[in-house]
Amino acid sequence: MLIGLVGSAVVSFSLLAAAGTPDEESVSARAQIDSLPGRVVDVKAGEFYFMAPDTIPAGLTTFRLKQVGMVVDRLRAGVRGRAAAADKGDATRGAHMLWVVRLEQGKTAADYLRAEQSRIPTPWATHIGGPAFIFPPATTNATVNLEPGNYALVCHIGSAREDRRRSHLLNGMIRPLTVVAARGKPASAPEPDVHARITGEGVVEFLTPIVAGRQVIQVKNATARRGEFKFKRVPDGMTGKEALAGKPNGGEGPPAGGLSSVPPGKTVTTTIDFEPGEYIVGTRPSILHETSRAFVVARRR
Repeated sequence: MLIGLVGSAVVSFSLLAAAGTPDEESVSARAQIDSLPGRVVDVKAGEFYFMAPDTIPAGLTTFRLKQVGMVVDRLRAGVRGRAAAADKGDATRGAHMLWVVRLEQGKTAADYLRAEQSRIPTPWATHIGGPAFIFPPATTNATVNLEPGNYALVCHIGSAREDRRRSHLLNGMIRPLTVVAARGKPASAPEPDVHARITGEGVVEFLTPIVAGRQVIQVKNATARRGEFKFKRVPDGMTGKEALAGKPNGGEGPPAGGLSSVPPGKTVTTTIDFEPGEYIVGTRPSILHETSRAFVVARRR
C-alpha cells in the first residue's frame, strides 16, 4: 500500500518557527543518532563557513550536520522561533544546510564558486544530496555513496534570492573535499526501515508507515527536479490539517530533520529518531506548501 504524503535553496519561515534551547535534549523526531550507516563525517556550519575534514575515504558515507553559528548563542539567550536565525534583515542568515557536490576531474571548489559568482552553468558539477537544517543541539544527516574525486561542500541557502548578498555560498560558504580510494572491505548500506518516493509535483509516497523510534529512510526522487525532504512536528493542540491550512502558529512546530536535496532520479538516505505524534512532510522550501501532507507516527507495538 502506498501512503501519499509529501513536496530551492530557501529555508521557510515555518520551518524556522520553533526553536528550543541548546540544552534541550528531548526534541521531537530528533536526528541526533549515535549509530549511523557507513563512515560518519561530522560537518559544523556557521556564518559563513563549514568545518569538515579535507580528505576522506570513498564508500558509504553519512554526513552529519551540526549548527554552531549564531543560532547557538541566540537560543541560549532565550530567543525563540524564526528570530533565532534572523539577522541584518535576513530571516535565514543563521540557518545552514549542506549540499554535497561531485566535481568532474580537473574541476575544483574554487572553479565552482567562480562559476556561481558569474552565473555560469556548471554541467561538470553533480549534486548528490545532503542534510537539511535543524536547530541545535539536534543534528541532521544524509547517507550517500562517494566515489574517489573532488567534491565541494556548499550551502545554497539564499541562492534563489534576487539579492545575491543573502546567498550563503557567495558569502563564502563552500569547502573543498577530496575523496580517495578506500582500503579494506567497503561498508554495506543498511536495509531501510522506510522507502519513500518523491513523485509528481513533489508529493511523497511512503511504502509503509513511519513508526516511533529510529528509522532509516531511503528516499528516491522520481521527478525531473531536485526536491527537499523535510519534516516538522505539528504543534500541540493542533491538527495537521489546521497547520497546513495556515492556522496561526501552525508553522511553529519543531523542525524534525531531513534532507537539503534529493537530486532527480537519485536516492539518498537519512536516519531520524521519531517520537509519536502528527507530522508534516514536504519537499518545497516552505513546509506549508500545497504539496505537503500531514501524517501520524504511531507508537511501536
